[in-house]
Amino acid sequence: MKKLLGIVVLGLLLSGNAYARSMISISEYIQKNPKNSKDPITQVYITKRCSAVNLYMFTLTQDKDPKTAESFVKAYEHLFNLSAKILVKYANLDLKTAASKVTTDLDGMMQYYIKDGQDYFVRTGSYIIDNYIGDDLRYCKKLMKKIK
Repeated sequence: MKKLLGIVVLGLLLSGNAYARSMISISEYIQKNPKNSKDPITQVYITKRCSAVNLYMFTLTQDKDPKTAESFVKAYEHLFNLSAKILVKYANLDLKTAASKVTTDLDGMMQYYIKDGQDYFVRTGSYIIDNYIGDDLRYCKKLMKKIK
């Protein structure tokens, strides 16, 4: 009985330090899939992720810093459109269908960013510092500079 109690207590203590991430960072994804960087499906995934992280940042900054929020929403729109255009070109979809697919995937990604951002904020007091969300934002800023 003492062993069982010890295991339960130890398990509770250790589980408090666990932090489950819903997604890996974009950089980590690219490192794990280096041969796929020119693949249109990978390009769509990355541009959707970048679009989602910029939309997430817009939601965090819109009330506190409207000017910064505006730059995030512009990046979101640009990357959203790029994702849809890649789908139109390589998946032979019309623009409306491609935009609908991007929107659906973006909604799911946003839910992950929101959940993980809130979880991380509760633990650390920050939404994006030293986690995959901040890594994604840095990667996407570099990507935006390259494609502009």
